[in-house]
Amino acid sequence: MWELIGAGLAIGGTAVWALAAAARVGVLRVLLELFPRASWDAVTWVLIPALLLAPIVIQGIAVAAFGRRAPAAWAWTAAGAAAGSVLALAVFGTALLVGVRQLPRDPQVWLGRTAPEALIIAFSGAVAAGWLIVAARLAGAAWLRRAAVPIAAAVVAVAWMRAHHTIVALSYVLDRPEANGFFAAVAVGGAVGSAWAARRGAGHGD
Repeated sequence: MWELIGAGLAIGGTAVWALAAAARVGVLRVLLELFPRASWDAVTWVLIPALLLAPIVIQGIAVAAFGRRAPAAWAWTAAGAAAGSVLALAVFGTALLVGVRQLPRDPQVWLGRTAPEALIIAFSGAVAAGWLIVAARLAGAAWLRRAAVPIAAAVVAVAWMRAHHTIVALSYVLDRPEANGFFAAVAVGGAVGSAWAARRGAGHGD
């Protein structure tokens, strides 16, 4: 179960980051240019939800494949990823709106200063560990699967000390609150949801 969650976190988190990076460099504008300008408003209502769903669907299918589920079960795991992402988004949003705002001003200021870098480090390590788990499965390397977390922690620690500005710059594509929330929801909630669905895929094409 933990390996499925790790793979889902790595794949989902990377997919959301890639989507945000593509939006930052203007890919959405390029896609819109494929349609007549008069239809852009209508196309946007379809295109944006489709783009937001893409990382979740990719995550669900990838976790199903990683868990060696039959293709007929892929829709089930994608649905699990979607449900987990929505639930996580609701939980994170409630925590921010209700929990953090109830704190005194000084703790709020401290969280505002420390949370961004702490989250960058934590998610970077988790995504790296997830990809190491995927690589270990593909290579059949049991030792790498067992050592994925400490190796990822060491790599992120070294990178943070030696290439701090590069890592922070890479995170800037997620600098908007909604992008941060979507990333965290898919990386955490989508990973758990898709892993849960993959483990309980019997009777859904498995």
